[in-house]
Amino acid sequence: FSVSRSFCQTVRLSHSINNEEGKYVTLRKTQIKKWLKGQGFNCELDVPNIALLGSGGGERAAVGMLGSLRQLGQDNLLGSLLYMCGVSGTTWCMSSLYSDPDWSLNKRCDEVIKTLKGPTVNLSKAVEWLKLRKEENQDFNLTDFWGAFTASYFMKEVSMHTRCLSEDAHITNPYPIYSAIELDCRKQDDTKGVWFEMTPYESGFSGLGAFIPTSCLGSKFEGGALIEKRKEMDMVLLQGSDVSLQNSSFLGWFSLSLSPLSPPISLTPPPSLCTPPLSLSLSTHPPTLPLSLSTPSLSVPPPLSIFTDTNVLSSMASKEKIHLVDAGLKFNSPYLPVLRTSRDVDLIISLDFSEGDPFETVFSAKKYALQQKLPFPPVKESVREEKDHPQGCYVFEGQNTPTVMHMPLFNLQNCQGQFHTQAQSGPRTGSIRTAGPECKKFYMIIIIFYTRVTNWLVARNKKGDNAEIMEYKNIFIN
Repeated sequence: FSVSRSFCQTVRLSHSINNEEGKYVTLRKTQIKKWLKGQGFNCELDVPNIALLGSGGGERAAVGMLGSLRQLGQDNLLGSLLYMCGVSGTTWCMSSLYSDPDWSLNKRCDEVIKTLKGPTVNLSKAVEWLKLRKEENQDFNLTDFWGAFTASYFMKEVSMHTRCLSEDAHITNPYPIYSAIELDCRKQDDTKGVWFEMTPYESGFSGLGAFIPTSCLGSKFEGGALIEKRKEMDMVLLQGSDVSLQNSSFLGWFSLSLSPLSPPISLTPPPSLCTPPLSLSLSTHPPTLPLSLSTPSLSVPPPLSIFTDTNVLSSMASKEKIHLVDAGLKFNSPYLPVLRTSRDVDLIISLDFSEGDPFETVFSAKKYALQQKLPFPPVKESVREEKDHPQGCYVFEGQNTPTVMHMPLFNLQNCQGQFHTQAQSGPRTGSIRTAGPECKKFYMIIIIFYTRVTNWLVARNKKGDNAEIMEYKNIFIN
């Protein structure tokens, strides 16, 4: 590693943000200052850094995030956001929105919602994308399949045009941050090295402070230096890496094993799932099969062999590839990237679409911050007593820490206090906390949402957000 090398040729070891993000932040904050002036606030000093977080939760999270963003747009509050961070299902929503460079200024949210309520993409288009991917002669694995599947059946859109994350830096929108975790670090409970963030300019390990240009994701590094440049990762692949099926009863009926000699397969949902019939037929198979169903992971050649830090797992620094998986398997909300002190975030707005304890993400973030000696506001354990009947908004403040506004999806305000729990069948044990009889439909494993379900969930998010708009404005002003 040599500091004299070009930025695009080496691994950057630093906990600071990169120069490109710094320039973006400066320009974006100029836009935020204009927004403030339009709201009647004259901000002579530096404007506050506000980050919006969307938790995981499959299509429930994707639709919930859309409903929240739609309402924030209608209330003219999107202009206040500096960062937008997603994990698992919310990254699917973000990927669709950021395909439009001006999405926060137009009706892109409505377009995506309309697409979600429409028909699924013909599977032949997804297969065509897979064939194109294979013809590129790069690493081809199950993540490609899940990316195409997610785009086709969850978000109902597959583009043959390669769109890369590095194209998503437009100051009209908040700076996007996508999150994943490293598989081996998760298995060995290595908190510092587990979190991997992907942004338009740079991607890498937030806790370790090791980054490469996003345009080099998938390229080969040795000793911290780029030795083989490959085509940048398609956003469809990112969607594939942010699909978590582990421990889901989804696996009870979606058992897939393909080989070149396999006959076409048909998949239909079990009677217990209240979804329209879903059929999947593959008449031809790419020559790379067989594939086996597992938790999808995105393989990236590791640039970590230059590390001497004893906190870095030796297995991670020495192996040929690192494997990135759905971050929701460990942290179901992307707090970690915005807790980096170099981003200096003043206000964190946490939208929680989790299926279980609505405060688990907050306490996980608090624990991580304590371990890594990062500023985080105090959160009293007594708040857990409200997990079965949460309020619509919680505000956690502290001295020299970011303020956290935490908003559970299902709460007393938008569900009229109708809470109950229902046991979940299948291999995963325990119960799912839901709110009101209609919420039975919102399990993460549901593949296709009815139009009325999508409308209901979007409306719930709008109703919840309306209740918190004044709280948000009050915090912003103060």
